[in-house]
Amino acid sequence: MLSELKNRREKLIALLNGAAAVFPATTHQKRSNDTEFPFRQCSNFFYLTNLHEPDAFFVITPKGKTAITTLFVRPKDPAMEQWTGLRLGTEKAKELTGVDQCFEIGDFDKMLPELLTGHDTVAYDFYESERIWSNIHSALKTLRRKRNSTEPRPLKTLDLSDLIGRLRLVKSDYELEQMRKAAVITDKAHRAAMAMSAPGKTEKEVHALMEYIFLGHGGDGNAYDNIVATGENGLILHYVENDQEIKDGDTLLIDAGCQFNLYASDVTRTFPANGKFSDAQKELYQICLDAQLSCLSFAGPGKTLKEVHHHAVEVLVEGMLKLGIMTGDKDILIKEEKFKTYYPHGTGHWLGLDVHDQSPYLDETWELTKLAPGMCFTIEPGLYIPKDDSSVPEKYRGLSVRIEDDIVITENGIENLTAFIPKTIEEVEAACTGDYREFLP
Repeated sequence: MLSELKNRREKLIALLNGAAAVFPATTHQKRSNDTEFPFRQCSNFFYLTNLHEPDAFFVITPKGKTAITTLFVRPKDPAMEQWTGLRLGTEKAKELTGVDQCFEIGDFDKMLPELLTGHDTVAYDFYESERIWSNIHSALKTLRRKRNSTEPRPLKTLDLSDLIGRLRLVKSDYELEQMRKAAVITDKAHRAAMAMSAPGKTEKEVHALMEYIFLGHGGDGNAYDNIVATGENGLILHYVENDQEIKDGDTLLIDAGCQFNLYASDVTRTFPANGKFSDAQKELYQICLDAQLSCLSFAGPGKTLKEVHHHAVEVLVEGMLKLGIMTGDKDILIKEEKFKTYYPHGTGHWLGLDVHDQSPYLDETWELTKLAPGMCFTIEPGLYIPKDDSSVPEKYRGLSVRIEDDIVITENGIENLTAFIPKTIEEVEAACTGDYREFLP
């Protein structure tokens, strides 16, 4: 892991152009009164340190072609550790991260002006500014008071979000290994959900089963709030209540992925609650599946996510015209974006340490980012037919379907990280007849 971290830091240093960079860890977030939400580390901080501890800072200060890396962590505290768990302390944190120097967090504000001295720019993630700006502002004021100093002091700030986002865009072999492990566990959870779901069960029961499998097979838990939507709840793109009873004749739209070592999987499957699609459900499902499979064939090096989206729209609109869901000229419907009534979202997004990875969709020249080996993203076309849309044949009203897989670009095409999760109509119906206990830890 140390060589992986060293490689990431060296790539970032090359992009900093001499600027000093400051990264905050996440702090514990209050849940209610004196309780807190489960801790989840800031992805950028984790990417550069592999540390799960809260209340820490990581500083990179370039010196020519190299740099000094400095970490600030909580001190050892036996009394607090008895209540809230072990702390690494400076020695162990330095050993695990391979930084040049490590100090206690209480020294951060005192040492930051010294670390920034000699640099004309200080870089930080503007999206994380609420956790770091007051510290940087205080350090800059301290340096401004040193009127007799001849050393450069930061007069400019630089947003790190795109810089580190570009690094995170291309996954290493180590990162892909984590994502494959997340995908394997996600497969078990989706298969179990298909096998266990039935009329009379509740969305909450399915949700609980999937989280149990995520954790029981070694994952961190869910990578995002599970969407377990029965019937018309599937029309809500980010439905998370998960508290309704499953009815006979419903389809379940489940968007859920395992997090493994902070790396996310993101998978959606739609299946019949009673094990058999109705004719109308099959027809709508097949259109979505055709679009997804076509996008998998279309995507590859040199394409953009926007082009993949346009390809999905072409297939979906053509299918909806055949079913009578839309009427008119295909090209005009697409140009005027009439399809957005039934397909309001994009076809994919970056994937990695965050389920919606922060990597930029535009490159350094403000052109659309072209897909290249190591880039990970989702392909997730969907169709959502409003229940009160009288222009649509009645049998399709209130139906929804989304099919989503996790993709990595290779030298010659793509690798579908989640290809083994049931997806065709035959595979899905067969999975619904299985025994969910087969997938339990």
